[in-house]
Amino acid sequence: MKPPKIVIIGAGSAIFGLGALARIIRHPRLRGTELALVDINEEGLALMTRLAEKMNQAWGGQMTITSSTRREEVLPGANFVIVSIQVGPRETVWEMDWQIPLRHGVRQPYAENGGPGAFSHTARNLPVILDIARDMERLCPDAWYLNVTNPLIRLSYAVHKYTRIKVLGLCHQLLWGYAMAAYVLADRWSLAVPAHFHVHTDASNMPRFIPVALAGLEHLNIKAAGINHFSWVTSITDRHTGEDLYPLLRERWFSEKYAEFEPLTRDMFQIFGMMPTAGDSHMCEYIAYTHDPVTQPWVKYDLKLQSWDGNRKRRAERWALARSIVNGEMAVEELANLSRFAILEEPIPEIIEALHWDTDYYSHQLNIPNNGGLIPNLPNDAIIEVPGVVSAMGIQGLSFPPLPPAIAELCRRELHRTEIVVEAAVKGDRSLALQALLLDPMVTDIAVARAMLDDLLAEFAEYLPQFA
Repeated sequence: MKPPKIVIIGAGSAIFGLGALARIIRHPRLRGTELALVDINEEGLALMTRLAEKMNQAWGGQMTITSSTRREEVLPGANFVIVSIQVGPRETVWEMDWQIPLRHGVRQPYAENGGPGAFSHTARNLPVILDIARDMERLCPDAWYLNVTNPLIRLSYAVHKYTRIKVLGLCHQLLWGYAMAAYVLADRWSLAVPAHFHVHTDASNMPRFIPVALAGLEHLNIKAAGINHFSWVTSITDRHTGEDLYPLLRERWFSEKYAEFEPLTRDMFQIFGMMPTAGDSHMCEYIAYTHDPVTQPWVKYDLKLQSWDGNRKRRAERWALARSIVNGEMAVEELANLSRFAILEEPIPEIIEALHWDTDYYSHQLNIPNNGGLIPNLPNDAIIEVPGVVSAMGIQGLSFPPLPPAIAELCRRELHRTEIVVEAAVKGDRSLALQALLLDPMVTDIAVARAMLDDLLAEFAEYLPQFA
């Protein structure tokens, strides 16, 4: 069987492209692959193409590498299409997603996957996400669509509902669950953890976070189920002995010693009986207890916004790294150790290998349709997050018992809201958009919702042609 053809849309991004290219080109079973890189940023695409060619030569990838600013030129014959895009300048529009609702008194804790800002985040990206899938229907209808763009649930659901393309949503957020558990249980394996450790998602925290997360992967086996950025640990065991560590984790985390560690996650763990995996920064987006202007829970729980300037700095550093390798100032081999540069290793090549060559890869985190009721008390066909086995037969998620009723209800609310947000964004329907905002746990006033919607649609008009 000949190697696959892989298309990466958004390959000109230094944030995503560096790690993705390094892992794909180094992967032994992907030697000889046809790799096509796509981005509308010509300068970024040219740089990342030259970097890919250097990697290919240095690591013996034997790949055929092409690039284009027009995806339709390279999609024919593709087996896998990896999509990592962003409509609008990433940090600028994200900050606007937060600032616009704030004018109306709505202080979101994060504004990426939940809250009013996540509506505009969805609506900006969704037309392009669907256009890619519709091009695939014409040009490579049997290919897999590997989506790594947030809001992951909403955009993956749109591809699943409105096209015939097979879609898999990929996220690394379960690593935050591994890091939290490893920190609380660190003395069991004499793990070295940084002082004042936390799992906030800022780029500046990644060098402290990644070693603890990797230690967690080495020593723990976690199974979790739910929805993206809101999954819940169903079991946690010692990877080497099989010992059930849930009782010890509860005992330790609920002690006074850990009262200040990820305090919102700790509270939700105590109240609902299962450990959430995403960490405070992401879990806070789907719940109603994080934005009250009187009690200011963001202070109590130390809920930090994304550092937009920190992200800009990280982007500049990644560009500088790519240029230094392309210009011969640094050896390509330096990218063999991605964690050195605070880059998380995504399991994309392992998933491609398993789907193409039937190597039976177990993934601990897959975002797939809930077909067959993998989580029986969540809606069928909704995008849920479970572990599963990847092979040439496709993707088979593991089946779980029903989630506790209260947790299931929290997940169901987000999944039903997803349906309305996606339909509104597909159709450009203002009435549905208003309904979607009024279903958001952060919105408590009809007039405020109307005013926010007017502002979001006006200020992002250039990115929202469907609402014109």
